[in-house]
Amino acid sequence: MPVTLNVAWDGRLEPYKGRDTTRYVATAAAVATRCAECRRPLRAGEPLSLIVDITESKAPDGTEYRTFSDWVCHRHCGEPAVTVHESPYRPEGLAPLAARVMLTHGTDSGASRIVPVLAYTVVPVVSFRENGGELTSALVAILLSHGFQLAMSGDYSDILDQARQTGQACSFSVSRGGLIALDVGGETMYREQLDPESPDDAGWLQAAGNGSVLVIGGDNLLISDSSVDIVAAARLGTLVIGNVSVRSAS
Repeated sequence: MPVTLNVAWDGRLEPYKGRDTTRYVATAAAVATRCAECRRPLRAGEPLSLIVDITESKAPDGTEYRTFSDWVCHRHCGEPAVTVHESPYRPEGLAPLAARVMLTHGTDSGASRIVPVLAYTVVPVVSFRENGGELTSALVAILLSHGFQLAMSGDYSDILDQARQTGQACSFSVSRGGLIALDVGGETMYREQLDPESPDDAGWLQAAGNGSVLVIGGDNLLISDSSVDIVAAARLGTLVIGNVSVRSAS
């Protein structure tokens, strides 16, 4: 039974993931917060097991696809396992997942300002490999190519101090009616209709009116209705940041 860090995994996973197996195992454990069986919190260093379900399908043109779903549990709650099954081909679209927050950024002079933030990712994670190189995140690669920068810390104070302006191909539009949109390289990556009558939405829109939005993006961001956790993404090297200029839209 192979073990990566404190995570035991089924050796049948390696023929599917190859040299990326240990990274896959480590990533799954890094973003897991609760046991898939007992639902209790997972604590650093305790023995864990990885359970993976692989779905195989074939497109009409003969291209073969595999979808990986994984769960992490306490070792005493379950043994590592891999299951494989076939399924009819269904094109899988990418879904944006985002949250808006506001941070306070203090300056050396003692003043402070409110910074509007959009935390953004897409699911499922899309990766590619070129010429036998390392596995690369498609989203991270796109953002980096347009002036975003890697963030090695998940601390918001560090991010606020380090974030720089992105390239001219990135923009954030805000309409009078509250429609916001993030455009990168001529493509709209995220769009949301806010309610200017809502105090929370109105406060965020007002802050965005100051000229820029801090976009925190990449893979492995843990975004829910009530929280945003970027620590795992920073640790895994898949967190990018950038201040995106705001333009008014009709």
